[in-house]
Amino acid sequence: MQEKREATPKSREHPLQLPTMPLNEATSTLTDSPTPSPKRRGITFRAVLLGTLLTPLNAFWVLRMEEVMFGPFPSILSLFANCVFLLVILVGFNHILWRFAPRFAFSQAELLTLYTMLAISTGMAGQSGINIVCGMIGHGAWFSASNGEWGSFLSAFPDWLVIRDTEILRGHFLGNSTLYDVAILRAWMTPVLAWTLLFNLVLLVAYSVNVLIRKQWADHERLTFPIIWLPIEMTEEGKGVAFFKNRWMWAGFIIAGGLNLWNGIAFLYPSVPALPMGIIDLKPLFTSKPWSAIDWTPTTLYPLVIGLSYLLPLDLLFSCWFFYFFWKGQRIVASMMAWDTSPDVPFIPEQGFGCVVGLFLYYLWSGRQRYAEIGRSIMRTFRGEKRDGDDSNTKEGVSERVAVGGIVVGLVGLFLFGLAAKVAWWVTIAFLAMYLPLLVVVTRIRAELGAPIHDFTFMGPDFMLPRLTGIGSLRQTDLAFLSLSYPLTYSRSNDTMPIALESQQMAQRKNMEPGRMLAVIVFSTVIATLSAFWAYEHQAYQLGTAAKWTAGTHFAQESLGRMAGWAGGTKDAQPNTGASLAMGMGLVTTLMLMSLRLRYFGFPLHPIGYALSSAWMINITWLPMLLAWMAKGLILRYGGSRLYRLLLPFFLGLILGDCVMGCSWGLVSLIFNVRTYNFFGA
Repeated sequence: MQEKREATPKSREHPLQLPTMPLNEATSTLTDSPTPSPKRRGITFRAVLLGTLLTPLNAFWVLRMEEVMFGPFPSILSLFANCVFLLVILVGFNHILWRFAPRFAFSQAELLTLYTMLAISTGMAGQSGINIVCGMIGHGAWFSASNGEWGSFLSAFPDWLVIRDTEILRGHFLGNSTLYDVAILRAWMTPVLAWTLLFNLVLLVAYSVNVLIRKQWADHERLTFPIIWLPIEMTEEGKGVAFFKNRWMWAGFIIAGGLNLWNGIAFLYPSVPALPMGIIDLKPLFTSKPWSAIDWTPTTLYPLVIGLSYLLPLDLLFSCWFFYFFWKGQRIVASMMAWDTSPDVPFIPEQGFGCVVGLFLYYLWSGRQRYAEIGRSIMRTFRGEKRDGDDSNTKEGVSERVAVGGIVVGLVGLFLFGLAAKVAWWVTIAFLAMYLPLLVVVTRIRAELGAPIHDFTFMGPDFMLPRLTGIGSLRQTDLAFLSLSYPLTYSRSNDTMPIALESQQMAQRKNMEPGRMLAVIVFSTVIATLSAFWAYEHQAYQLGTAAKWTAGTHFAQESLGRMAGWAGGTKDAQPNTGASLAMGMGLVTTLMLMSLRLRYFGFPLHPIGYALSSAWMINITWLPMLLAWMAKGLILRYGGSRLYRLLLPFFLGLILGDCVMGCSWGLVSLIFNVRTYNFFGA
């Protein structure tokens, strides 16, 4: 099915250019609300104060859902479900204020400020971040007695990044204790501050890059930032009320929320039959070779993913599920040809990493004129030849020279951090050269297409670098650093770099103060990092990560188990030729696909789909994306863009209903301390 495009000369990627038209104007059933608006406010102190108070509470809730109860997992999709849920509550409360005390009602800028702070808080506390740090800090010392081989490498971990005192760690793993003991707080202070510094140096570089790329991506390439559509529509002053009155939206909400409600009741009361929305594996249907090589092939029916996928262009939806089966085909062919002597064959993550590098190079090339002009402007400034317009970046809140300075300071700080951890200088440089493209590409994918998934699990430099070099060229301290970098590299699902860029774009689109928004982002990142540490350890010392937590030790076990394989010489002992060739194949294939898309308008295969389908999350989202592709294709074929826009609120309602009802079960879990229905991730 081919999508009917109405592309502008500057944007061929998204078919309908919906961001140029507010949803309420594009949908015939939505009308402006006559509700009087309070005096317009920008980003205010009261909004930042409320966001600061909500940040640790949100971190506590996210960690309770994802780590203690092992579901639901609101932080592993591009649109954080818990943030949508909390925004609904804030909008509802604000509607009451508008009605009875309009002078005190929050403006849209204030609500979007709160949303930004909650999203950053979720990113730091979510599935790949501070939770892995807290699990790793004491894991080696506590479990070394039962893993005798660990003693050979634990000494390579810097003392200021880990805790070795098992008495301090007893409460962390066994519970029935308290974090608020002077000795315990003192022991945790050094590693917490060190890890906070590391995360914030990385994000200093990331946020500075955002300042340089937003204008190129938003103003020159006209990227659409689909992830911000729903928060903007929900908070639109006057029109936001109309959004909540739309019948199509409520139809989608009732369907998704009703399915969620039914399965939540069935989870608590097994006598109630559950609807098959979660994972059903197809692999048992294929028992003989070579078909059994398809490996885990789950099917799911997540309304949230169907709703998010409806916002994607058809070629990306097609590419995601097409390449998912392309990888399955590679496994089957490898089994037929007896090439699967290694479990790594056909090196899918390595091919995916090569694809990411190819996308990064293409994005640099496409913006080369803009980035070259930035460089020339900065050089003129240093030579004292500043011209009118040089170094002016008022839309971003800070100048380009300051942004470049932030990148330099961040990179130098990360290099010195590596030296302090006794990491070889070339390993630190190689790590950053492989890591930063992942951040940029994920940010671009969200800004351009709003894909519901972008985890790129197992594609970090801690996996790829030993494959390329072999561990023979790496010292034990280098391997220790790669092992400890797991919190940074495990997954890109909850990166805050794209959240920050989307917040800058919201500030630009809604005429908010860009400088204040950037300051809020930086402040919120620091507060969110410390809040995530507190929320994790407060619950750890209460319940015990190895006692009453459902998922308290698995990330650390994965990372240290890999380190044990390196130390024992059983993993990546030599450079892996197959992995290197796979990375090269992914790079070449991506550049070829991009060339074909530029040469032949309507070419159906998208290199971003090639990349996304190589990661873990596609396993549980391929079927909803396939269903969304079929639905959107039929809608565009027989109803055109008018029907597409008419039904858009229905699919936004699917997103909203799944988020609200699903997170309501998460709230029940928090209040009553019981496991509840997992609406996404299982």
